[in-house]
Amino acid sequence: MVKVKDLGERKLIEHIHNMVAERWGSKPIYDDAYYFWVDYSTHFVFHTDVLNFSTDYIDGMGYYNFGWKAVICNLSDVACKGADPTGMLFSITLPEDMEFDDFNEMMRGIMDALKTHRCKYMGGDLSAGKELSIAGFVYGKGHKILPRAGAQEYYLIGLTGKFGLTSLAYKILNEKWDVPEPLRQRALESVFKPKGRIKEALYLSDFINNCMDISDGLATSLHLFAEANNMGIELYKIPIDEEVLDYCRNHGIDPYNLVLYEGGEEYEILFAYTLEWEDMIRRLCLRMGCWFTNIGRFTTKRKGVYYKGKDKKFEIEKRGWEHFKYWK
Repeated sequence: MVKVKDLGERKLIEHIHNMVAERWGSKPIYDDAYYFWVDYSTHFVFHTDVLNFSTDYIDGMGYYNFGWKAVICNLSDVACKGADPTGMLFSITLPEDMEFDDFNEMMRGIMDALKTHRCKYMGGDLSAGKELSIAGFVYGKGHKILPRAGAQEYYLIGLTGKFGLTSLAYKILNEKWDVPEPLRQRALESVFKPKGRIKEALYLSDFINNCMDISDGLATSLHLFAEANNMGIELYKIPIDEEVLDYCRNHGIDPYNLVLYEGGEEYEILFAYTLEWEDMIRRLCLRMGCWFTNIGRFTTKRKGVYYKGKDKKFEIEKRGWEHFKYWK
């Protein structure tokens, strides 16, 4: 008998979408969030995401950061669609033997993350169960939708941030890699308490055309971006954190393999734009203290994702994190 773990997250989603199409005639939007226009100048965006203790709580992160992360993973998907997150509902399941102090810390993390990003706690549901679970539902509004799909061949591809910290963190946590301070703490902080690019996505929204956040790892996200636009992607740069790069060089580790396939939950934004707006994008990112890289472009010459840098050339495989399959 086939188990859901044999199929994986994306095949299960495709099965659901096929069921929807059979009943309503078309598949749902396959994007970071659901969006629709209210009038000619305003659109609403909705998104939901869940954190479960058994799969998402990391030893050492603490309940405050668990609550914080439950907010960021939701807000990120709404902001990268060009919408300002306005309010958030929560459905929280608590095991009856959970310590009140832990519950209080978790709720403080939720409230602080919302307050930081000017999003309001709107209520929700609280119930008892066998496992701690936080399901968030966030909504926002904006004046320009940034879908994944719709890019043109001449569009350039931009990326915020530098990569490698979350990859290194998972190696520290899962494989007990010996990483010196302060790099070790920087890496762990990147997965314990992610910042997200909520403000950055909103400021850039007027100057970019298509967008998605990166939560399933860089390689997987690049492939999803390419597939959504029915084109290939050629990369000529991959921004890697300097300390991570030094660590890899000193320990004989392939930095490209680490940042492409071993990460996840970076909550950076991957976007398409035209050359005329590159200087504006760069200035805005600099003003917000956010690293920006023009990493490549779309191409119709071939499907897939390819790296064509000065140092090496290779095809980027579609692998990384996937629910039910984990890293593959």
